[in-house]
Amino acid sequence: MISYAIATGEMDQLMSRLRRLFDVRITFFDMQKRELEAFHIKSMSPFCALLRRSRSNARFCAACDGQHLDRAKRLRDVHIYHCHSGLIEGMVPLYDRRNIYLGSIVFGQLRDPAHPPSPAWGAELRRRYLKLPEFSVKRAIDIGLLLKELCEYIIANELVRYRNKPWAEKLEDFVERHLPEKITAAHLAREVNRSESFVAHHFQAEFGQTPRQYILKRRMEEARIMIENGESVQRTAGRLGFYDAFHFSKAFRKFWKQPPSTFKPA
Repeated sequence: MISYAIATGEMDQLMSRLRRLFDVRITFFDMQKRELEAFHIKSMSPFCALLRRSRSNARFCAACDGQHLDRAKRLRDVHIYHCHSGLIEGMVPLYDRRNIYLGSIVFGQLRDPAHPPSPAWGAELRRRYLKLPEFSVKRAIDIGLLLKELCEYIIANELVRYRNKPWAEKLEDFVERHLPEKITAAHLAREVNRSESFVAHHFQAEFGQTPRQYILKRRMEEARIMIENGESVQRTAGRLGFYDAFHFSKAFRKFWKQPPSTFKPA
């Protein structure tokens, strides 16, 4: 099972502030599609609680959640949809800097004014439905986009992060310390006292990329930061171990789909 490290107190504060700001149920589902219960969030709506008393409806709800968690994970972006009962729901997938999926921030149980109560519902279910907070799809999208920005903060401050295996943490540190140098499979294997075949086999499973892809990604990320901070292409190429500015610019354009000049400060 994949391990988590969660700054529970800080995440709880963040989730609580979002609840007070929007009066919307906002929660977090982990990689195994389990809702984490460590946070003080808005309780499940009376409508949903009553609906889920039926085992068949509870199964429908769980299946709906799972289906759309998979969709959000594939989209890698804000996903707004209507659940099987017509409520507006939203999901924002969380990916770390190594491209590992960490779960999704999920919000919803919102009534769409364009969706009237189902005629098949009983009087009490209809009454509870009409008491749900009313939101338009456009407003839900706005909340989703704001949550997407907050995800950047969560990742940058490691409020939710993947807990590496010890050998993987050593390799991650090694790559950071030797970015300007040529790093081979032999270097990585020697650093963790393992075979090259071990590194080749397990690195991709742990990091989601081959060693070569991961090292290039880290160099390109550092290069972009340097260019955005006003560093010249020539100096950036030299500091990150590229043969010359031409080869660096070619690699940069291939990775980012844009030349370095695009990221220079105005």
